[in-house]
Amino acid sequence: MTARTIFGAYEPDKPAYLQDGLTDMGNAYPRANGYSPVGAFGAITPALPANFNGGVAYVASDLSGVLIGGTEDGLYRGSVTAWTPLATGLSGNNRWAFTQFGDLAIAVNGGPTKKIDLITNAVADVTGAPTAACVATVRDFVVYGQADGNAALVQWSGFNNADSNVPGANQAGYQPMLAGGVVMGIAGGEYGIIVQRGRIVRMSYTGDSTVPFQFDEISSNIGAISRGSIAQADKLVFFLSDKGFMVCDGTGVKPIGHERVDATFFKRFQRSTLDQMYCAIDPRKNIAAWVMPGNTGAVFLYDWALDRWAVLSLDIAAAFSGFTANLTLEEIDALYPGGIDTIPYSLDDERFSGGDPLLLIVNNDNFVGSLSGANIAAWFTTPFVEYTQGRETRFREARPIGDAVSGVTITLDSRARLGDGPATTSTGALNATGRMPVRSAGRYTKARLDFADSAVWTFQQGVELEKAAGRKR
Repeated sequence: MTARTIFGAYEPDKPAYLQDGLTDMGNAYPRANGYSPVGAFGAITPALPANFNGGVAYVASDLSGVLIGGTEDGLYRGSVTAWTPLATGLSGNNRWAFTQFGDLAIAVNGGPTKKIDLITNAVADVTGAPTAACVATVRDFVVYGQADGNAALVQWSGFNNADSNVPGANQAGYQPMLAGGVVMGIAGGEYGIIVQRGRIVRMSYTGDSTVPFQFDEISSNIGAISRGSIAQADKLVFFLSDKGFMVCDGTGVKPIGHERVDATFFKRFQRSTLDQMYCAIDPRKNIAAWVMPGNTGAVFLYDWALDRWAVLSLDIAAAFSGFTANLTLEEIDALYPGGIDTIPYSLDDERFSGGDPLLLIVNNDNFVGSLSGANIAAWFTTPFVEYTQGRETRFREARPIGDAVSGVTITLDSRARLGDGPATTSTGALNATGRMPVRSAGRYTKARLDFADSAVWTFQQGVELEKAAGRKR
C-alpha cells in the first residue's frame, strides 16, 4: 500500500505533528505545489577592495546598468573586470544607503551626502543636503531620515532639485517625528512610508507651497527592529519588528511570519546581532530575502505571491537588488584574450548582460554575484504522520515525487511516541528504478529527503512510502 506525503509550506514554528507543512528545509525556492532548487554562488565582479558596506544597482537614462558598491570609506563602480574608485577617503558611521534621482544616485552613510552621476561617474557633495542614515525618492523630492544626526528628523529637498535644500524654499522642508522614536528607513514612490522604531507613518504630497507633505500614522505600536531589515517592492514595504516579520501596503501592517517562522528566527539569532541584517527584493521573483551574514549564513525568503517561506544556508555577507552592469567588448577581450571560443559561458550569461534585473549576493570574500550555478545541496523534512491510525506502520521503500534521477537519499525516523527519541532510523538512496529501499517501523514517522550538491533536479513535491500495518501499540 502506498502513502503519499506532499511537501507543504515551510512553517517550523508549528508543532511537528498534525500539520501540513515542512518542519525543516533548506536551499530551495517555494513553488505553488512544491519547491525548486537554488544555484551555487557565481561571482560577476572581482572582490571589492575592502569589506562591503552597502550597494545598489541602477539603470541610467542611456539604458546602461550601473553597479555601485560601498566600503567603510569609499564608493566604487563595479564591472566584471574591476571596481573603479568613484570616491575614497570618505567619512561616515553608517552603512551606505542609496536612492536614484534621475541620473543621480544619492548616497548617505552619516557623513557628507554624495551624488553620483550615473552617466559620467562624477561624484560631488549634494549642495546643502543634511547628513542622513537613510534616503528615498518620494515623488519629485529627495527625502532624508535621521537628518543632520537627529534620529527622529525627516527632511526633504526642493521640488525636482536634489541641490535645493533650504527649508522654506522651493517646497524644501523638514518634519520632526514627535512619536515613534528613531527613523529606521524610508520607502519612496508616489508617497513615502517612514518606518520608525515603534511606528509606521505615511508621507503624502499635498502640493501646498508652505507644507507640501501630510504625515498620517499607519501603525502606532509596530516598527522596525533593524534598519537593514527594510526593503521595498513596489508599494509593499517589508521589515522585521519586535513581533516578527511584517509587510506594510501603505494603508496597514500585516504579520507574515507569525506561527510560521518568527519563533524559529528569534530562537536562532539574538536581537543584539540584528544590526548585521540585510534585506533585499529579488526583482525576478516575488521574494523578499532577509540575510543574516556568516560563513554559513542564513537567508529567510518570503514569496508574497505564494505566501510561502523558505530558508537558505550560504556563505553570505549581504544581498541587494538591482541590475547587472554592462560589459564592453574591450572588457570581454581582456577577460578572454584567447578569443570567443575560450569563453566558458554563453554570451547571454548574467555576467555579460547589462541592465538585467537580479538579486545580487555578496559573499564573505566581498565578491558580488548571483545564485546561478549548479544546484546546491538541499533538504526537506516532513512532520510526523500516523500512517495507520492507532497502530505501528512498517515501511520498505520510498519514491520521491520529483524529477531527480540521482543524488537523492531518504531518512525515516519512526517512533512509538512523539516524545521518544528515534526508535528506528533508516537511510536509502535513489536507485535506477526510481525507488529508495528503506526499512523502518513505528507509529509516528517523519521523512527527510536530502539532495546532494550538484544533483540535477528542477522540482520536488513530496514523497511516496510503501507501507504495511504492523502490530497495535
